[in-house]
Amino acid sequence: MGVDIDRRLFLQFLGAGLTGATWHGTPLGPLAQPALHAAAQAAPPRSPFAGFTGIDPTSRDDLVLADGFMHDVIALWGDRLPGTNARFGYNADYTAFFPTAADGSEGVLVVNHEHLSMPEPGEVGVYLQTFPVLMGRVAEIEDELQDVGVSVLRIRRDANRRWQIVASPVTRRYDATSPMRVSGPALQRGSVAGTLANCSGCHTPWNTVLTCEENIHFFVPPDVDTTGRSRTGGRFRLDGSHYGWVVEIDPMDPEWVPVKHTLLGRFRHENVAIRAEAGRPIAAYMGDDRINGHVYKFVSERSFSPAADNRGSLLASGRLYTALFRADGTGEWRELSEASPLRPNPGSDMPAVPRGATTLGQVYADTGAIVTDAYRAANLIGATPTGRPEDVEVHPLDGSVYIAFTEAATARGSLFTNLHGEICRIREEDDVTGVRFTWMRWKAGGPNDPAQRGHVFAAPDNLSFDPNGDLWVVCDITTVRLNGDPRYTAFQNNGMFFIPASGTDAGAARQFASGPCESELTGPSWTPDRETLFLSVQHPGEGAGMRTPAMQAPRGSNWPSGRINEPPRPGVVSIHRR
Repeated sequence: MGVDIDRRLFLQFLGAGLTGATWHGTPLGPLAQPALHAAAQAAPPRSPFAGFTGIDPTSRDDLVLADGFMHDVIALWGDRLPGTNARFGYNADYTAFFPTAADGSEGVLVVNHEHLSMPEPGEVGVYLQTFPVLMGRVAEIEDELQDVGVSVLRIRRDANRRWQIVASPVTRRYDATSPMRVSGPALQRGSVAGTLANCSGCHTPWNTVLTCEENIHFFVPPDVDTTGRSRTGGRFRLDGSHYGWVVEIDPMDPEWVPVKHTLLGRFRHENVAIRAEAGRPIAAYMGDDRINGHVYKFVSERSFSPAADNRGSLLASGRLYTALFRADGTGEWRELSEASPLRPNPGSDMPAVPRGATTLGQVYADTGAIVTDAYRAANLIGATPTGRPEDVEVHPLDGSVYIAFTEAATARGSLFTNLHGEICRIREEDDVTGVRFTWMRWKAGGPNDPAQRGHVFAAPDNLSFDPNGDLWVVCDITTVRLNGDPRYTAFQNNGMFFIPASGTDAGAARQFASGPCESELTGPSWTPDRETLFLSVQHPGEGAGMRTPAMQAPRGSNWPSGRINEPPRPGVVSIHRR
């Protein structure tokens, strides 16, 4: 099927309501038709995934699911993509599904590829260990450049409910060398190419994907000066200022060149959550995934129109804010602009302040430099250091904003001190353009208590809401702590949890899945009928590497084959009821 036909059918099915009344990361809309608006007012039927008996934590080297569910592998690292010369990348992360058939049996699946599991303290460097086993040769830098980025997959469900990748012009890869465009005030001094460190993302109300560049310091120099300039270097020998952005991709149109939106700031982006209402500016909420990182909000200059072609343009102009959290449960959004007054955080990472400077514009060369150095600029205006803000999502029914803080902050006097992380909620006091909010702690991680096995989580990472407002949480206990640090041993392998929003068990977590050894589960997304869950299995065997006869679980991995001496391979799976 041709690309033009693909996109036309996709938009036709969207208008018919196939994607439902809510969107990943979008509350109360986008409301493309009155029928969808009416549907949003009534609580949808409970997800087929909601009714399950929780599992206990486990250290098995497998993807363990609640009784009654099974999984099929869609793609593994190294798989050749049909109809292309490209392979599926490493360390799959965020997923987003775009249906193109009326019965939901066909569509396009977008999958991010975050990093390469190189040697780190306490980790073997499983990418370099297993590449020769799988590929028959030693990895070159050119291979590494290909194995990051994004995969776009045309998929089809067969009679046995297995999803297969099919050859199509839509099936393709973006990597660290792909052509890119730029919007906003930064990166205006030459051409930009490539995307890397792609963590989570967002399915936008205008049906594109925002893919987020996170831990760029693995690949390029992360630091910039107060003019916004970096240097060429790092493992990939690339200009560091070109990475750390939010990148917009149109999955349905391979001819459309992706855009790096610089007004959304340059930092360790986990994801973007968009709140959109027709006729109003949109708000895009983001977290900077580092200890003492900040929470951000972008407000568009233009109002959202479902009928307009918003690709590449709606996020190109607006204002970027960062959050100040107060102990009394109030907060404020402070703008990252040249006029913003300096209120430095003591002891935080900041650039040198010229004598007599009182505003950001007297420290940085221009707005482009401010957004390029967003983390340090936020410290200069007193943004609150937090405990690794990872996924941010907007509640589909009330528009409140939920933030997963994966660890504790270390900043002096921090408000975020839970070692096992927590989920907090923000409510805007006005509309999304306002600068005041209230916040509360919604769900704490931990404790490390075997008696509560399967009912407590640690290190919440990705979040995903049902249309009903039920919350799904996947966890990211770091590999060096997993099944070793006594503060985390009760949780065993990283898992996925369900927290219902209503009913007799409202607010009570129960574990749905457990990942293979030394892995984390990432990027949950669903088909519109909620019958299929897409989920990534990231970095199995990251600590000890490929399991050999001398090793036992929970050290090392052979997922998915389960056979000793076979390489662990990250990938993406589909999950459904048996």
